[in-house]
Amino acid sequence: MPPAIAFLVPTLFIPISVDAYVLPRASLALAGGGLLMAAGLLAGRRSLGALRLPVLAVAVAAVVAAAFSIAPSVSLVGTYGRYESLPMRLAYLGLFCGAVWVGERERTMAAFVVGCALAAVEALFQAMTHALPRADGNLGQPNLLGALLAMAVPLALDMAWRRSRPARSPGRRPRWTPEARAWLALAVVCGGGLAVSTSRSGWLGALAGICVLAAFAARPKQLPGALAATALALAIAAGLVLISPLRNLNSDPPGFRLGIWRDSISVIAERPVTGWGPDTMGLVFGRHQTADWVAGSNIDRAHSMPLDLTATQGMLGLAACAWLFGVWWLGMWRGRVLPGTAGLAGAAAAYLTSVLLNFDWAPAAAAFWLLAGAGWAGPPGTSQVMAHASPVRTVAAAGIATVALFAALVPMAADLAYYAGRRDQAAVLDPWQPRYLVAQGSLASLRRAAALGDPDPSTYVALGDAEAEAGHRDAATAAYRRALERYPYDVEARQRLVGRRLP
Repeated sequence: MPPAIAFLVPTLFIPISVDAYVLPRASLALAGGGLLMAAGLLAGRRSLGALRLPVLAVAVAAVVAAAFSIAPSVSLVGTYGRYESLPMRLAYLGLFCGAVWVGERERTMAAFVVGCALAAVEALFQAMTHALPRADGNLGQPNLLGALLAMAVPLALDMAWRRSRPARSPGRRPRWTPEARAWLALAVVCGGGLAVSTSRSGWLGALAGICVLAAFAARPKQLPGALAATALALAIAAGLVLISPLRNLNSDPPGFRLGIWRDSISVIAERPVTGWGPDTMGLVFGRHQTADWVAGSNIDRAHSMPLDLTATQGMLGLAACAWLFGVWWLGMWRGRVLPGTAGLAGAAAAYLTSVLLNFDWAPAAAAFWLLAGAGWAGPPGTSQVMAHASPVRTVAAAGIATVALFAALVPMAADLAYYAGRRDQAAVLDPWQPRYLVAQGSLASLRRAAALGDPDPSTYVALGDAEAEAGHRDAATAAYRRALERYPYDVEARQRLVGRRLP
């Protein structure tokens, strides 16, 4: 099961749905996390070792944040297109724990690299044919492609290096076997796809991953030199991004993120302990927004994973994740001599570097948590054998699998109905998703969407128009003001409030 999920994350999309790229992968993360955790409970091979308490802390922090959420329905189902809900955060833990318990480290690595290579081939084709302004493979978003390929490059290099034959005499280079050349070719393909994605965060992530790969693979005498070279390479790369023309690549200057980060700190300061609730950033960022950072669009993520996590889960969530991955990195370093550890550490470093400059998102985050779990399946401290599956554990596994499948299939079925034009059916299947209610267009459905906490300002503009048409002038004014709370620079809401186009 872990290799199957690892292959599908970079390749799965469903063209007969409205959200054809992100939602299928989000559903895969939900279903895969639940099924893999259930399989792990029944496998009974190994325990989490030193990660038991940190994993529990991450789960508790997510549940507490959802319990105190300003929009419980949003935190339960996630916003359309994002889906970073409480079930999704728990699904990540399911992928992690299940990968530890089931194992399959080597095949998981291989399947992920092959899947990423297929996405990279599609991205290269898109670039050569100019099919899109920025190649995105089949991810629907170039930065998602960049994050996945950044993880794949160090993994492919590690697998190629481990399959090369050692030199016959000291001072000679190792001989590259046909299998090693094949993995090296896949690394080149992934690197090519990463290049055409024009994702600067992905580029920096891949560089960080390769540097960590080198540090983990270095011999003790080579380690100081490897660390020094790593620090120098990262400093030079960061400097080039900041002072070269790359700073304005894709019309996305550093000032854009710096401004969002500054405003995000204001969001965090207002509710620092438990945060605002999973996936609620779009509901509160507008009241702290100091400039129109993305003209014509509201901001619903902090564009930096630590800030996103702190805004939605507070300092409790950030501390829990820091504890978890602090222990994880220590265990990986201690087990660096084991096959594949260097590559998996490089993949983790690539992802974490990329999401320092971008938000984590299910299509890439699911792969990261799965690979992190595969990495922990090997280091010391995780070899304790669990007891055989008891009736209690069997019932728990069945319950987790059932809930996960329900959480994954219902949103997908609703979106398929939405694509087919059956808006009423979509709203019935997923009644807590505002997008389908807005699509119905009636006053009652728009009121329901607004009550659920839709972060999209256009929903409140449409509601205001419907209220005004019904003669409810005060309700229309309130709806337009709510649109400006979500996005203070919404032109339509402002025009209606000043009476220029007020129905």
